Amino acid sequence: MHSNKMIMKHPLSVRIFHYLLIISFLPLAATGLILYFKPLAETGMNQAMQLHVVAGVLLTLDAVAFFLIGFERTVLFVKRAFSISVNDFKWFVILGGYPQKFLLHKKVPVPPMGKYNSGQKLFGVCVLIGGTILIGTGWILWAFPHNMPRETVALLGHAHTIAALVLTIFLPVHLFLGVYMFDDFKAMFLHGKIPYEEAKEMAPLWVKNEVIPLDQ
Repeated sequence: MHSNKMIMKHPLSVRIFHYLLIISFLPLAATGLILYFKPLAETGMNQAMQLHVVAGVLLTLDAVAFFLIGFERTVLFVKRAFSISVNDFKWFVILGGYPQKFLLHKKVPVPPMGKYNSGQKLFGVCVLIGGTILIGTGWILWAFPHNMPRETVALLGHAHTIAALVLTIFLPVHLFLGVYMFDDFKAMFLHGKIPYEEAKEMAPLWVKNEVIPLDQ
């Protein structure tokens, strides 16, 4: 849906954080799979580990910088991601209507959503918790593996692997739906704005409660 009326959804600080998140997490996911399955010779595995560490440093700097500079937005995102209502359960019952669209070419009523739909909120929770686990365990395993009991190192390794696999599995779904919702995709990567009418349809509670009306 297109409209000449546009509203800001993703400010510049959020877009920059997202750019750096992509630049760091994609190499982390790729090298993480290589390190897990070990398909390369020793030289290739060492190079994969070096790239993994560099990408991990970038991810850490990105997360810490956004937390400090965009603290208010971080708090707001956490509040939105962890908010649960009856509409969220109804959304998951029909999976946001996406299976009906893709498989049956049929549009079904979807419970009204806020700025983020229930699937995006679940992904946000996974990113917040999983990302924290990845960064914390990653630094410990890299910097202090010989200063801890073997059992502790193994436990941290398992936590690191599980968090990485969950986020990596979520990634293709997130990318596919991100491109499918093309106006939101352009907003995140380009100008930050989406059509007002589309926002009213996709996120009516956000428009109603937080956006200045543009209908008049």
